Amino acid sequence: MPATELKVRVRIGSPLDRLTERYPSLRVWTWCNFVQDVHEIVSDDPEEFSRALDEFRGSYNVLEETEVSSSIRMITQNCICTRETTVHDNIQELEILNLMPIYCEGGYEHYRLIAFRHEALAELFDRLEGRGFQVEVEEKTPFNGMVSDTLITLNSLVSRLTEKQVDAIVAAYNSGYYQTPRMVSVGKVAERANVPRTTLQEHLNKAENKLISSIIPQIQLYSRKYLKH
Repeated sequence: MPATELKVRVRIGSPLDRLTERYPSLRVWTWCNFVQDVHEIVSDDPEEFSRALDEFRGSYNVLEETEVSSSIRMITQNCICTRETTVHDNIQELEILNLMPIYCEGGYEHYRLIAFRHEALAELFDRLEGRGFQVEVEEKTPFNGMVSDTLITLNSLVSRLTEKQVDAIVAAYNSGYYQTPRMVSVGKVAERANVPRTTLQEHLNKAENKLISSIIPQIQLYSRKYLKH
C-alpha cells in the first residue's frame, strides 16, 4: 500500500494523561530524543496551572524548569518512556514513523504517525489495544511525502500569534527595534504604529514569549544530544 499518514488520539492512563484530565485548561506538548523529554506546559487558568505544576513535579523527576511566561513552562526530565506508557515505544521495529511533538489535552495524547505498510499499522493497533490503550483514529490520509510539520515552520510559529501581535512585532522589526544596537524605543515604534506604548509593549511581550516557546524545545533537545558529547 502507499504510505499513510494518521492522526490518532490515545488514552494511556499515564500521570500526564490524568493531569490533563483533572485540569481542563492544561495543554502539553512533548518532544523526546529517547534521552530526555522536553515538555511545554501551557494553561490560561493561573490557579489550575499552579496546582498542575505542583503535581507534575511530584510525578516526574524534573531536571530543569524555565518560566517562559506566567502561563507557559518548559520542563526537562530524563526520558522514562516504556511500551506501557507511550505509543512511540511500541513502534520499535515496525515500519512506522512517529512525528514529534506529542500533544496531550483532556486525558488524551495526540500522535502523528506515518505508516509505510498496512501490516505494520495493524500490528501497532494490536499492540496498543493489547496494553489496554484506548485508540481512536482522528484522520487518515495518503502520505504526501512531507514531514516539515515536525520542523520549525512559519505556520507553527505564526499560527499561535494574534493579528495584533503579528502587527506589533513586524512594526518593531521594520523600525529597527531588533537591531544591535537598537535603533528605536518601544515608544517610538508605538508612535509610528499609532497605538499606545503600553499596548504595543504588551503585544510584543506576548509575541516574543510565544515565538521563543515554539523553538526552545528543539534547541534544548539539540543542545543536550549533540553539544555535550
